[in-house]
Amino acid sequence: MAETAQDTAASGQSRYLTDPEEISQVFKLLRDHRTELQLRFDKETLTYRAKVLDLQGASVLIEDIQPRDGMRLLRAGHPFALAARVDGLYVHCANNHAHKSDAERNLPFFHVALPKHMLFQQRRRATRFRLPLRVVANGAQITLHPASSEAQPLVGSIIDISAGGCRAEFAGFKFRPLQDDDPLDGCSLTIPNLLEVSARAALRHSSFDSRRYILTCGIEFTEMHVTDRRRLEQFIQTIARISQPA
Repeated sequence: MAETAQDTAASGQSRYLTDPEEISQVFKLLRDHRTELQLRFDKETLTYRAKVLDLQGASVLIEDIQPRDGMRLLRAGHPFALAARVDGLYVHCANNHAHKSDAERNLPFFHVALPKHMLFQQRRRATRFRLPLRVVANGAQITLHPASSEAQPLVGSIIDISAGGCRAEFAGFKFRPLQDDDPLDGCSLTIPNLLEVSARAALRHSSFDSRRYILTCGIEFTEMHVTDRRRLEQFIQTIARISQPA
């Protein structure tokens, strides 16, 4: 029996998809999650962003092109490579081009032929560990630094942590202080006598409890100094011996 994209994801392997149905399923996943696509045009240094609107026959419909001058390149049929990440999945396909431009209610979108080949890679996620109660009681905090100069840093409590990120709660807000797509300058983690590191960070998901005034966030550490990375990994190894996976 042929290995499916889902089988590959479960095994953590990488391969090239060539079955149109499997490739269509990937684009449907990107559509349903409103995942940001990265478009790189030949001879252009800028990376453009887009989203999957839908699938139509043998075409993928893409919209919300940013920066907007990317629409000029699409209309001219310039070839581009497409990449995206969602739920630990990474996909990439090259030699794409828009063969038709369209609009609905004055909102433009583009028809792109379904790729014949797609790199499909499922990256294994780092195991998350809940912090022991005594560590939490001693004060395990994370401070988020929003990219907006007008926004104040947010200080919250770490729920669980992995080598790749953490989950944290931020209390005392009557209104949601951050949205899922809000950019961050970075974050700093402080666990007294055990860990103190800083990292560039991205807000991957969040939920807001309007009754308890609590924002719960999933945060990815996108870039970290080597010294801090080693400190974090040593801390993870330590709590892995005394804590259960989250």
